[in-house]
Amino acid sequence: MCLLLAVRDEKASRLWVAANRDEHVARAWRPPALLVTDPPVLGGLDLEGGGSWLAVNLAAGFVVGVTNARLGARPGRRSRGQLVLDAAMQPSLPAAVALLTEVDAGSYGAFNLLLLDTTAAFVATNYPSQRIDQLEEALIALGNEPLGAEGGRTAPARRALSPVLRGEDAEMPAALARLLADHRGADPFCRHLGAFGTVSSTICGLRGGIVTTYLFAAGPPCRTAFVPVPLPPAPYS
Repeated sequence: MCLLLAVRDEKASRLWVAANRDEHVARAWRPPALLVTDPPVLGGLDLEGGGSWLAVNLAAGFVVGVTNARLGARPGRRSRGQLVLDAAMQPSLPAAVALLTEVDAGSYGAFNLLLLDTTAAFVATNYPSQRIDQLEEALIALGNEPLGAEGGRTAPARRALSPVLRGEDAEMPAALARLLADHRGADPFCRHLGAFGTVSSTICGLRGGIVTTYLFAAGPPCRTAFVPVPLPPAPYS
């Protein structure tokens, strides 16, 4: 995953997450489905490295997503996708954050990890060193750069998110889909670079800890329609 976006409104207990996964187009994967039943965790599956690039704990109502560092993973590093799944399987967002303080972060390829629900948001990294920060901002854009460094996509993405901050829920999927499909700029949100590029996109909405919307485009969002992902029936716990 190379671009993670979030729109947070804690007063309204509302969260929207939008993400483009940039990857080698030949890398095998499966679209979002129930990866674990207890607790129920929904996400896509990386068939090569294992784990997921974006996963949602339906029972606890929190989201975990990852972006890779530009340097990639050295041989022998553990799967960053497995770390996403391990965190998403925790019983709560605080428990997922606590897990990250216990793992050997240096054993994974360089990552930026976003963990959030409708009440709080955290970002964790192991590049250039292990670090976990709580985020207070309403608009989040996470790319491949070290934490605190603006990239060619993150700053424009944050500006593009600003108009949708107070948008109605019914308007959010279309607004976020347009943003994810944007080709403007030297480093656009939707990438087409031959053997590497944007291979899928996700839009997820939560209200009061409940996933209300989960849409997935199984290809570049500029030319692939977002379709609803079936959710297992509630209650989840």
